[in-house]
Amino acid sequence: MNREPDTLPEALSLSERQAYWSPDRVRHYYVRFDANGEKTYACPHAIYKFYEGDMEQAGNSATACDSGWMRRGLAEIVSRAQAIGGAREAEVTDPHTGEIYLIRVYPDEQGFSAFIERTSASGTLMSAAEQMVQSLFEHSPDAVYLLDMKGKYIQVNASCVRISGYSAAELMQRDFSGLVVPQDFPRVREHFYRAAEGAAQSYPVRIYRADGAMRNLLVNNFPIIDNGQIVGVYGIAKDVTGEYVTEALLRKSVSLLEQSQSIAHIGSWEMDAKSKRMYWSQESFRIFGMPPSRDGHVDHKGLLKAVLPEDASRVLEAWRDGWRNHSFQSECRIVRPNGEERIVFVKGQVNAGDHSRMTGILQDITVLKSTERQLLESEQRSWSIIHHHPDGVCALDLDGSLIGANPSMERLTGYSAEELNGQSYAMLLTPSEAERVSREYMNTADGQELQRIDSELLRKDGQVIVVTNTVVPIIVGGRRVGTYVIIKDMTDALETEELLRKSDKLKVVGQLAAAVAHEIRNPLTALKGFVKLLQSQYDEAKVPYLGIIQEELSRIEFISSELLVLAKPQVSRVAQVDVREVLEQTIMLLATQAVMNNIEISLVAQDEAALILGDGNQLKQVFVNLLKNAIEASSPGCLIEVGIHLTEEELRLRFADQGCGMPAEMVGRLGEPFYTTKEKGTGLGYMVMRRIIESHHGKLAISSKLGAGTTVEVILPRRLQEQPIHRVPAV
Repeated sequence: MNREPDTLPEALSLSERQAYWSPDRVRHYYVRFDANGEKTYACPHAIYKFYEGDMEQAGNSATACDSGWMRRGLAEIVSRAQAIGGAREAEVTDPHTGEIYLIRVYPDEQGFSAFIERTSASGTLMSAAEQMVQSLFEHSPDAVYLLDMKGKYIQVNASCVRISGYSAAELMQRDFSGLVVPQDFPRVREHFYRAAEGAAQSYPVRIYRADGAMRNLLVNNFPIIDNGQIVGVYGIAKDVTGEYVTEALLRKSVSLLEQSQSIAHIGSWEMDAKSKRMYWSQESFRIFGMPPSRDGHVDHKGLLKAVLPEDASRVLEAWRDGWRNHSFQSECRIVRPNGEERIVFVKGQVNAGDHSRMTGILQDITVLKSTERQLLESEQRSWSIIHHHPDGVCALDLDGSLIGANPSMERLTGYSAEELNGQSYAMLLTPSEAERVSREYMNTADGQELQRIDSELLRKDGQVIVVTNTVVPIIVGGRRVGTYVIIKDMTDALETEELLRKSDKLKVVGQLAAAVAHEIRNPLTALKGFVKLLQSQYDEAKVPYLGIIQEELSRIEFISSELLVLAKPQVSRVAQVDVREVLEQTIMLLATQAVMNNIEISLVAQDEAALILGDGNQLKQVFVNLLKNAIEASSPGCLIEVGIHLTEEELRLRFADQGCGMPAEMVGRLGEPFYTTKEKGTGLGYMVMRRIIESHHGKLAISSKLGAGTTVEVILPRRLQEQPIHRVPAV
């Protein structure tokens, strides 16, 4: 490349000047442009050859000619270089002489430098086809680029710069991996390798622009082949971000429509009478339980096969009327392919602009019909509840007159429903109660809060019973139109309340037992201390009764401790319990009572410990109750057998006495509150025992025969479940 020439010597003659500027003598030219594409400098040869407007600077020569073609070519190439921020090259042809010039433009610190070379050497000129390819490369609206075998950019066009946001120089310093979204890179790399092996590739990819924005591209890669060898990869990338957004919005709209139809169970359809074809939405297919067709079309004649035969003719007639009357609607039952029966509402309307087309909806109203049926059934159930309610239920109008009564009301009052109908509710009250109850009833009826009113009810036979009245307003359309009165006979409840008061007395007795046991233990402590003092002063041989006294005092202390356990419930503590040891302690506790009644208690058990997880105090309470019952039920001279049978999974305890026994009907009633076979019993002992055994996840079984004794079997698991044991208070 020639340097910028010095000023032309003044001594040269005109012929010498013309020879100096001769085109045959100069092959290289240089022009400089600023960042805006404006020429800032040109060598004298370029001024003479291409810028005829500067003829005075180049000397007066007739060889200068119109060179606008070169200036236009330079401006276009510089513009391309500006677009990509990198080097560009191109060939231009002198239209007057046919000479070909190779132009190379490079960016520099001041702007751009253009180097022009006049050439005619073979192989340096681009063919017309090559120039067309070059023009396509540079002017393509899609990003076009060349990659070497390592994936580095060799050449990029202006669209590549525009889409990526990087200049050509910046792209030349990196490979494609620097632009690709990391999640897409493994897939894109695989496509690049396949293209580099000779297979054309087409795939979508996401890239990050220089400003951080993400773009969606559709990329095509082709191998670059030179002399039969693959030397790189040619790429064309189309920015489809806008299409992606539009497609995403369309998919969103379709999805919202499908979701709305799915939520409402409403499908849409359209029919063309000319082609006899019907189009269905996705929900329409779902309503009929059919898989969607590829194009959404269905055979409407085949649909009638899904309609129950009883409804098919009616639907077909409504369909035909719809075409004549421009609209129709109908309901029918269909059977899905899986055999499920559904109820469908169909509605259609002929299009106003095209009478050969009808648009409509399909709605699955199975749930709606089911709801209607449930409402009817609910109304019937409500009446059934009132009709079969164990308490008396009557309906009153706003004047307090009876307008309805259930059978329980008839039994409670002794009047029939016909006798009660139209009568005042005050008729069922004693004279002393009528005014008070009416006043309280009116106050309750006018207010919002429900209230229970206790009163005395006067039966038809003259008997007076204590009842409680629950007043419930009858609301229809937001207005009270009457009142329900639920009348409950409180006779049994009052008796139960009396029994509960007696149980409170038992609680007081238990507290008294605890106090007595506590008072006994105080003097016992002093007595045991003095006995130990005497034993330390005298030999046991001299005073042999001191040991006996010590043993009896320990026995009294043990019995008082047991009284405290039974009288005052302890905090439940689940631990490993030796049931045999607990039974031995219980037998020892009740041995005195058994001896006083001339009854023997025999324990039959294996030598090994009967260990389970449980609460020893609660189990002892059960054993005390069982043995006390057995002693009280046995006659003098009888034997009570207690047996223990142990397996890996459970422990079985058997308590068998030779007492009077019980009939089967009495055994069946055991466990009912306050039911007892004892003259002074409360019936609470068995109930407490059963609750304790159930809290240990065990079972309690009783078998008895009148005159032959009773056997009670307690079955306890050796490993407790995760449920905790609840403390059951002693009775």
